[in-house]
Amino acid sequence: MDSAHDQAHNPSKQKRFVQWLVDNNAHFPKLEFRDDDEGCGSVYASADIVEDEVFLIIPFHPLVITDTLARKNLEPLLVNLPSNTALDNRTALTLFLIQQVELGSASFFHPYLDMIPSRIHTALEFDNQDMEFLHGTNAFLTVQELKETLKARYSATMALVSQQMDPAIYTWERFLWAETVISSRTFPAHLFGDDVEGELVLIPLGDTLNHKSRHKVTWIKTPQGLEMSSAAVGKGEQMYNNYGPKSNEELLVGYGFCTVDNEDDTVTLKTNFSRDPDQERKAMILKHMGITQQTIHYLRHGYIPDQLLVTMRVMAMNPAEVDICYELADQEDLSFKKSLSEPDPTGDNNSADGGNGCSKFNGETVAELLTFLNVRNEFAMLDLLDMLMGAKLQGILEWDTRLTSPQNQAQEFAHIYREEQKQILRSCSSIARGMMSKLLQELSSGQLDMGRAIFMRGQDSSSRRPLSVESYTSEMFQECATKETRTMTGLKQDVVSQVLLTAKGVMIENKGQVFGEAFVSAFPNHGWGDEKDDGNENLLDLDEEGEMAMQMEQDAILTCFLVLESHQPRQRTQFISAAKTANYSSQLDEDMKEDVEDLRQSLQETLESVDAKTFDFDERFTSEAFIWATGLLEALSVSLHIEGERITGLVAPKDCKGTDDTNRRGKRKLEVEEGDTQ
Repeated sequence: MDSAHDQAHNPSKQKRFVQWLVDNNAHFPKLEFRDDDEGCGSVYASADIVEDEVFLIIPFHPLVITDTLARKNLEPLLVNLPSNTALDNRTALTLFLIQQVELGSASFFHPYLDMIPSRIHTALEFDNQDMEFLHGTNAFLTVQELKETLKARYSATMALVSQQMDPAIYTWERFLWAETVISSRTFPAHLFGDDVEGELVLIPLGDTLNHKSRHKVTWIKTPQGLEMSSAAVGKGEQMYNNYGPKSNEELLVGYGFCTVDNEDDTVTLKTNFSRDPDQERKAMILKHMGITQQTIHYLRHGYIPDQLLVTMRVMAMNPAEVDICYELADQEDLSFKKSLSEPDPTGDNNSADGGNGCSKFNGETVAELLTFLNVRNEFAMLDLLDMLMGAKLQGILEWDTRLTSPQNQAQEFAHIYREEQKQILRSCSSIARGMMSKLLQELSSGQLDMGRAIFMRGQDSSSRRPLSVESYTSEMFQECATKETRTMTGLKQDVVSQVLLTAKGVMIENKGQVFGEAFVSAFPNHGWGDEKDDGNENLLDLDEEGEMAMQMEQDAILTCFLVLESHQPRQRTQFISAAKTANYSSQLDEDMKEDVEDLRQSLQETLESVDAKTFDFDERFTSEAFIWATGLLEALSVSLHIEGERITGLVAPKDCKGTDDTNRRGKRKLEVEEGDTQ
């Protein structure tokens, strides 16, 4: 489609083009040419066309422009090239188009080329003012990179052929024009089967029909050429082709137009964890899943691709989770190779891998684990996804404030593209909000088994979430988001208050009590007990050394609180019960264990001086207890980003509302016992 208003087809050109087609055996008795409402030359039905009726026949010879034809015409100019294959197919077509335009009316293809606008307004033709309307979007960088690539290819081509071809004729401007003709008008050569060499062909008249997404079109190869049929079209209606699924970015860059409410529109996302110290193992896990760090993910209206969610879950993994998935992926690869080379002659399917060549972790494969690894990973993944999509949306919104109203068609199309990008990002952000809401709901209602959902313990993988994997769809999460009144920020704040155990929360909860007073005494320099900065985790005036000290204090507070709770739990009886069966001490190396013991010894005198019964370092606050609690911190810590603040805590949900009477009586008894110590 040629989008420029100033390129309306001249009637005499149209008449000459039609006669040229007829003279060369093209057949289209029910088609007519006229300008559409925007002044663009288009094709219309001059009579009713029923569904699947052949309305267009294009003979292969002599109308279709192929790589072979292009090279044959260029051959006299390229006699000194090392090889006829020194030019790639696309470049051969590009040079051929320039050659034929220069020949003017002497070219056999003049009636066809004369119908093509001298400037095709794709994004590659945007001037600086037009490019402003692409700032903040993927297309801005895409256009810049594509222009640089094309200019490099033009320079390389002219270095190869400049002795045979006049640079005054084969200019950059003509090269760019020919490239946009190819990007907007060519067809795949395989339409003609194996009879045509190369990848792309130009089909006069076939390329004149405008694009309509999801429109039924059928191309039929015949011995003579191609036949075209479509869905039924009434007299006077425009005839359409279907270029296939095309996002507005592809249409804008390659064809020069956009469509409103494009069902095929996408937002592209790239992920990068090059600074992750565990990037090599994470990359191997992704490779096992058929994903690379270069994989581009395409968001659509109301749809986040599974591959992106898998990628984000891998990015959000901590070392303990990486260990599980990396080792399992390695086992699956070996098991699969072994099953290929040594098939079981007995046909026994009762092996540990289920007889299908796949190893299992608690009954699950890597692919199954990566649909929902655990609560900690899922919250971390959703936080990363929210930041990634939020940053992309914010980049567009910030540039919106600098833009005026569109002044031309190029800017109007760019404006449509921007609006569609924002709609997609908001739609997918809504899905992420629904995912966060659903997980928080399952936790607060007690639908998740602590051992399986948090600690990945147990054999019955179907119980890790209350519904089957297939039930957790984009549609479900959209529905959750529709019913959810909280924003993503509000949901994250509720995760912090209901699910995360933070040093700040612990100190607020225990202010004025034995535990709180003990750590105000132990760490008097960072305002843990102050009214203004009570537990402030983000003091702006801290240098690197101060931040490390603050982190050490937070870890110490949480470690000691976990030890205390393991003996007399209050709000987290279910979590503590499950946590006691989990042992992450193997995740701690000897140096870390020594650091843990140093911390324990440094705290002993201060804490015992406050209350030796509560802080009993002989029976309760033992070395083993500190290592157990530190292992939990290492395995279950997660950070959430809320309004510019990074809040880190331990995934340790409070008891759900469904706690039975026995548990409640147990909690009251423990609270009484704790009151006695205070």
